Formats: sequence, structure tokens, C-alpha cells
Amino acid sequence: MSNELKSIEDTVAIKVEGNSLVIKGFMYGLQHPSLIVRLSITIDNCQEWLTRVDQVLSDLLGEVPGDIARPHRVSGHTDELYAINFLLFWMSRLERSIRVPVFEQGKVLGFFPETRSALIAIPTIPSSHQTTGKLLSWLLHVMNKLYAERDIHALIEEFPAIVKQLKRMGPKIANMPLFVRTAFDLGIPCSEIAGQVYQFGYGSRSRLLDSSFTDQTSQIGTRLARIKTLTAAVLRRAGIPVSDHIMVTESSGAEKAAGDLGFPVVVKPADLDGGVGVAAGLTTQDEVREAFAVAQKSSRSILVEKHYDGRDYRLTVFQGELIWAIERLPGGVTGDGKSSVQTLVELLNADPRRGEGPHASLKRIVLDDEAQSLLSKAGMGFGTVPGEGEFVRLRRRANVACGGMPVAVFEHVHPDNRLLAVRATAALRLDLAGVDVLIPDISRSWRESGAVVCEVNAQPNLGEITSAHIYPQILRKLVQGSGRIPITVIVGSPQELDVAAAVALRLGSAGLVTGRGDHEGVSIGTTTITAGVVDPYNGGRILMGDKSVDAAILCINDLRVLHTGLPFERFDLLVLAGTHLLPDAKDRASRVVQLRTLFNALSPCCDGKVIVVEGSRIAVHALLSSSSAELLKEPVAQDALVETIAEAMIAADDNHRIGRPAFLSDQA
Repeated sequence: MSNELKSIEDTVAIKVEGNSLVIKGFMYGLQHPSLIVRLSITIDNCQEWLTRVDQVLSDLLGEVPGDIARPHRVSGHTDELYAINFLLFWMSRLERSIRVPVFEQGKVLGFFPETRSALIAIPTIPSSHQTTGKLLSWLLHVMNKLYAERDIHALIEEFPAIVKQLKRMGPKIANMPLFVRTAFDLGIPCSEIAGQVYQFGYGSRSRLLDSSFTDQTSQIGTRLARIKTLTAAVLRRAGIPVSDHIMVTESSGAEKAAGDLGFPVVVKPADLDGGVGVAAGLTTQDEVREAFAVAQKSSRSILVEKHYDGRDYRLTVFQGELIWAIERLPGGVTGDGKSSVQTLVELLNADPRRGEGPHASLKRIVLDDEAQSLLSKAGMGFGTVPGEGEFVRLRRRANVACGGMPVAVFEHVHPDNRLLAVRATAALRLDLAGVDVLIPDISRSWRESGAVVCEVNAQPNLGEITSAHIYPQILRKLVQGSGRIPITVIVGSPQELDVAAAVALRLGSAGLVTGRGDHEGVSIGTTTITAGVVDPYNGGRILMGDKSVDAAILCINDLRVLHTGLPFERFDLLVLAGTHLLPDAKDRASRVVQLRTLFNALSPCCDGKVIVVEGSRIAVHALLSSSSAELLKEPVAQDALVETIAEAMIAADDNHRIGRPAFLSDQA
């Protein structure tokens, strides 16, 4: 990656100096891992050049979701600093356009006018530092070639390949991108554990999500929900209306089952969800044979079910409460009296929300055999011009995954129908479920109009078009408060003080199981997890992932954390206890430089106070110029240190429990 970043040809305006540093954890107040890059800048005619850059990249990207404000000239800032901020703006905008789950802009960590250089931090996501480097390299190439007034056509053609690489790095399963974005907006810590399973929160307040599976989702309920015959048996036993069905293994059996049940029927896999292989409203044996052949490609277990003629609704239930409801309109087009069906479909698919893959808000409609069959039944073809306002159905199923359109109906759901969905979810012992109901009108009780529950999805795709608001609703119910636990970082604590152990003991008496990483290793309560020296990043990750940890203390006695980052993006208290354990400090001046470097990296991550231990020989005034945290005016005496830290952590715990930022504690 570093070679790519340095391989910019020709006279350059901005270039990378030296090797970039990958920070796996969190530093400098950023809420993502980062790439630390040193740049040199040699420019004139800044405004004219950056205007050209802006025009080229704006034309390439078009409208960007959640766009951000362009940087503006600040009085007193140099052209070089303005150009660096412009670079960071476009890195962020490029990532947003590709929907990379990075939700903050990079930072200028230091600008050095005398050498015309800068140190910057670019947010990234785990395992994608190299690809982020490629994107930066590409952007620098574009900016430098425009500065040199050279052709950039080849670079523009290269962009789609970089986009493809970056898209592979983010969450790949449905729901996850929106949960990750929601967590960022709510200030809830979020990180991928393994295999697209994400942890939200820290320690005892942490929860796991796999798409819309929670760590409380019943494995038994999931298995029952995935096998439709079992689902129906459980629901029928609970007094919930379901359609009659027959399991079949061959086409002739499907035809016989259709005859026995009576047309119309539905043919679908018995062990898949999401509308895969489902064909509804079948009225002939030819259609049954065709549907069976399609379903058989996805599963060996095929179900023929009596079709119930009703409108298609998805009712979402979480923790015993109906939280959202939509009507799913089938994929199709509405005539304008002038355009053919084919043209109307092309116009429909031009909607930027329609696409392919799990993260597309809506799906494109393809004029395939199913569409042709439905058109033929209606006496139409692809070239037919429907009348103005005439709806032409092109899909038998109403699933959004098949091109359908969701319409919010939550406010209209009759109480009996709410209870029906809640009881169906409870019957399967699920905590979160999408209950699919066919009913003539969701505003009328199913007891009057009739209805059937045709499916219960244990891992529902919650959607974005009408349902984006339920992601924070779910996370707020799932994760207690802010999802955070009180955390203290202690720099340079002498072993003889044993501050972490003493604070842990004090917090234990207050009912908080405390994890600590210090010179003894990693401990939780009175249990040693790992003995011996463990670097702060890995030791802290152990604590953040342990469900028994109510509070954490992390001791930093060297500069390794500058290369790894912290294992958490925010903490509550920074204690400066001493400088004597910092390595390579040959004299007082060296210690001051090392401590300032460490302080500049850590203090922006501190939401609360920074306290200095009396006798630590730390010159507070040498650190104040870069501090964004509040320092105590007087040092804390060693004999008061444990109680001071414990009281601050208990107050932080109260704030985190109710989701209130620690830095507001003194303003109550």
C-alpha cells in the first residue's frame, strides 16, 4: 500500500512522505480505526485548482447519500491547510458514495507550515486499510494530474474497480449497514466480532446482532420458523389461522395436491424464507408444474398451499410488541396512457433506490417469464400501453425482494391483528420476527374478515424505505443506555501504587465487577484471565468483549498504544500518574515530548476529566495547548486517588445506564 501511495508521477501538489501507519484501534477522538499519513504540499493557485477537482469529482459521483458540507476558507489558514481539508472532504465523500460504513471525516493531526507538511488521520473500517489506501492513492493521482493539467481519463475508468473492492469490505448481510449507522448516530459502540456478527456496546451492556438475529433469538424458534410445515403446526396449535398445505416431492404430486386443495394455490420451498422460489395465485396445472420446477432449484422440500386471497402485510414484532407494519404491493407499473409496459419498467428501474444485492432499498423488476405469464393472462404484452392510472402486475409475490413496494400502515392495524402477530411470534419463542399476514384489510379485525398467517420470518429484512426509524427503536430496547461501561485510562502508574487493583476493589464493594489490564495482566473481579504483560489494545479488547465486566481500568506504561490505538473509542477518565515508565526518555525534555505525544492521541477520546497525580512530576501547562478535555486545577493526592477515580467511574456508570454522556455529569 505504501508503495502505491508514493507512486504518483509528475510534479505533484500533494504527496505521501514515508510509510503510512495502520491504527487497528481508536485514536485522536475518531470513532473508527484509521490510517495515519504524512503529506507534503507544494502548491500555488489553490482555488482555481481545487475548483477543477471539485467539478470533476462532482460529475463522477453525482448525488451522494448523506452529503457533507464542503470545507471553506478560514481566516489565517494557509492554502496548504485548505487543500488538506479539501482532500479529507473528498475522501469522506467518496466513501459515502460507495456506502462504505465510515461515518466521519478525517482529521488534520498536525500542520507544519515551515516544512509545508501535514499529518492526517483517515477513518477506515477493520480489514480495509489497504483498500482505503488505494482510494487515497487514486484521489491523490486525480488531484495531482489536474494540478499538472494532465489527462485523467484513465483514472476515471479505474474508479469502478476500486468501488467494487471497497464494497466487499463492508457488512454484507441485510440490515447490518443500517444497524451500524444507527449505532454511530446514537453513540453506541459497534464492532464486527467475526463472520458478520457485530457487537453493540461494551462489557456487561454489550449485545450481539447477526442481521436481525439477536443474541436472545431462540434456536428452536428459528428452526421452527424456517420449516413452514413446522411453523404451521405450531401456529395452528396456538389457535392462529394458517392455510392448508401438502408436502410434495415430485411434479405429479404437486399437481395432485393442487387438485385436492382446489385452485388457486401457492407453490413454495418449505424450508426457505425471503420469498425465494415462491409462486402464488396459481390457477392451472401448467403453472403448478412450472412453479414446482422453479422451487425445486432452491429446495428439495416443496409445499403446495391453498392460496388465500388477501392483501399482503408484514407485521414486525420485537420483545412482545408490534413495532411496525407495512403493506407489500406487488411489483408492477402504473400506466400513464402513453408509455408501453417495457418503457414503464425502465422508468421504474431508473429509481436510484432500486438495485441488486442485499443492500438495495428496492429491487429492480425484470421482464422475465413470470412477467410475461401475468401479462398474457391480462391480455397484454411488453409493448402494451396501459391506460392512465391502470396498474399492471408483473409479480405474483408482493415481497420487496421481488420488486414490490412497501407502504406504511402501522397506524391502521386493528388491535386484534396486532395481537395476532404478537401471539404468532410468541408461539415460536422468537424475540424479533416478521409476521406475514394475508387479510382483506389490516384495519379490520381478522376475526371478522378472516386472515391467514402465511409465514413467520425469524431473521426479517427490516427494510429502509418506510422502516428506517425502527433500527434505533430496536437498538435502544436491545442495548441498555449508551451501551457503554465506565472506563478509566491510567498513564504511567507506578507498580508500587497498584492503583488499578485498589480501584477495582473499591468498585467491587459498590457492586461493579471491574476488569483491569495492568502490569499483572488482565483480570476480571478476582479472576486472572491472562498473567504477565499484555499490550493495552489486546488486553482491553478482552475486557470490552466480556459480558461480566461492569467497569474497566486500562494502564498504559509505554508508547505501544500509539501504534495500535485504544480498544475503545471513548472513555471517561484519564489519569496521568507518572512519566518514569515511558521508554527511551533519556532526560526530562524527552519525557515531556513523549507524554505530550501520548496525551495528544488519548485526550480527544476522553469524555470526562483528566486528572494529574500529585508527585507525578508532570508539567500540566506543557499539555494544555492541545487539550480538549477538562483538567483539574489541582493535582490529586496519592492517598485520595483511589476514591477520586472510583467516584468518577460510579458517576459515569449512572450516566451510561440512562444513555447520558459522561461529559454532561457536571452540568446536571
